[in-house]
Order: sequence, then C-alpha cells, then structure tokens
Amino acid sequence: MLRMNELQEALGKLPRVHLGRYPTPLMEAVHLSSYLRGPRIFIKREDLCGLALGGNKCRHLEFILGHARHNGADAIVSVSGSQSNFCTLMAAGARKLGMKPSFILMKDIHPETQGNLLLHYLMESDVAIVDVPHEAVFGGEISNKLDHIAGELRQMGYNPFIIRHTVPDISTLLSSVGWVNAACEIFQQLEEQHNEAQHLVLATATGGTQSGLLLGLKHLGATCSVLGISAWKGKDEIESMIVKRVHAVSEFLNLDTNLTYQEVEVSDEHIGSGYGIPSEDCIEAIKVVAKTEGIVLDPVYTGKAMAGLIDAIKKGRFTSDDTIVFVHTGGIPALFAYDKEVTREAEA
Repeated sequence: MLRMNELQEALGKLPRVHLGRYPTPLMEAVHLSSYLRGPRIFIKREDLCGLALGGNKCRHLEFILGHARHNGADAIVSVSGSQSNFCTLMAAGARKLGMKPSFILMKDIHPETQGNLLLHYLMESDVAIVDVPHEAVFGGEISNKLDHIAGELRQMGYNPFIIRHTVPDISTLLSSVGWVNAACEIFQQLEEQHNEAQHLVLATATGGTQSGLLLGLKHLGATCSVLGISAWKGKDEIESMIVKRVHAVSEFLNLDTNLTYQEVEVSDEHIGSGYGIPSEDCIEAIKVVAKTEGIVLDPVYTGKAMAGLIDAIKKGRFTSDDTIVFVHTGGIPALFAYDKEVTREAEA
C-alpha cells in the first residue's frame, strides 16, 4: 500500500485533464481461452475508455494535454501515420478541451478518407498528408514542419503546443506516465477479483505504454512479466528504448525504481512485412477474437499482439496453468480502412 501511495502522490503532482472513463473493464475471455486450449485470459479493455472510439493513447493524453493546457495552450500540433489512433484521440481530446488540432500524417498504405482519417474529417482536424517513410516522424525535416505549422498558428492568434515523438521530449515522458497510472489500476483490479496474473501481453512500437506498465508494476512489487509484441521495430532497439525511457520517467517522477535489460522482453516475430501491413496470422487472430468473444481488434497493433499471444501458447510459452492479461490498446477505426486485406484473407 505504501508503494501505491507513493505512485499516486507522484502522479497527483502533475497537471492532468480527465478525458476517459476509468477504470476500463478487465474482462475474462472464457471462450477465447477454451478455443486456444491455453491459459486463462483476461482482456484489459482500453478500447472502451470513452474518448472517440477508445484506445491506450487516451491515458497518454490526459497528462500530455494537461501539461499543454497548464502552459496556456489552445492548439496542438503533432505527427504520425495516416491511420494513427494516437492522432485521432489527440484530436478528440483537443476538441473536448476547446483546442484546435493540427497534424502532419505519413501517407502509409491507407491514406483514403476512411477509418481514423474519416474521424479527423468529422472533427475538422487540420491535416497535411506527406509521402515520406514512417520513420520520418523522428526526423529533423518533420520537426521543422511542425515548427512551421506552430508558427502559422501563432500568427493566427493561437498558443500552440507541439507533441513530438523524440526522446526525451516532455510529451514522451508524460505518455509513459499515463501507463504508470494504468499499472496501479490493473494491479488493483486483479486484487479485487482475487486473481493473480503471471503475464501481461500488449502491442508495442516505441515502448511508451510498455515502459509505463513496467515501471509501475515493478514499483508496486508485482512479479508478473510484461511481453511486448512489436508492430514496428526490432526487439533490441525497442528494449533499449524502454530501458532508457523507464529510467527517464522514474527520474521525472522522483521514484527509486529502474529496470535492467534482462527485465524487458519484446518479440519481433510478428511484424510481418512492415508497420501497418497486416500478416495472415494477424488477420486470423482478429477473426478468432471476434468469433469467440465479440471483441474487435485492429490490423496495425492489437491483431499482431494477439497473433503473438496465440503463437506463444502454441509453442508452450504460456500453459493452461497461467493467467494472462492481454491489453487491448484500441485502434479499432483503422480496421475499416483495411477492408480489402481482411476480406481477401477471409475469401482465401
């Protein structure tokens, strides 16, 4: 309880806005577990957070937009892919707070006005789609474009806040802070349900969510492992990013908790052909969860994460004696932009 109080006290000192409805449900997936003949599976339903169509990024944004508003911002500027759930939730959060949203979006493979881009149209986000590789979100050219948009907004009388993906930008620190808070929530829900999970499984890309979970759970003394299934980068790169981010966030929150490389685990076996390109096992995993639990996953992150979980069960990594929490990180709107990929696999 003392360690929980320490975390809550550290988090309570930070500016925060309330965008989601928490706690999100922790639901047992009985039929999925039976279908897979594997472990007892619970699904942490971040897709039901209540902001737009949900997702894990809502927790990031409660602290990021809280910081922005605390510093007088009335407009936000950011960058990601054309079907980015992060930017969609950012736009929704901004509109909820009366802020103007502007984005640079990588063209990627689905720049049509469908899925998340359709939601941007409804929320009247200012969107500029650029045909550059997804890696460009970290580059200097995109950073300069963000500065340029912010400059134009200032000329219009706005006070913009730029949300970047570079480390150690304040936005990346605060994004992980949101999931330190989620670790407390999951820990409490398991205790209330008189359950003990041996493993947590989630999708990972730059490690922000996984970093927060790992830091929070270790500080609380939880013994469960956290397995990230990469949807983008190789395991060595992500694991290194997570260790560095955990150290930075722990220092930011004035905690005394850190991780070694041996405590971070990422699998890069289910990236497939690349970021945002669903593999056959990803589509199959989406179908399995839909037909057993009536829960919808997405083709960019959660589908690949579930494919990794299913594969780990088949290989004996997880057994019927284990209890697993699968973190549903949202992203559902993107599924509707991938109708051809999904129906092609179904027809095959």
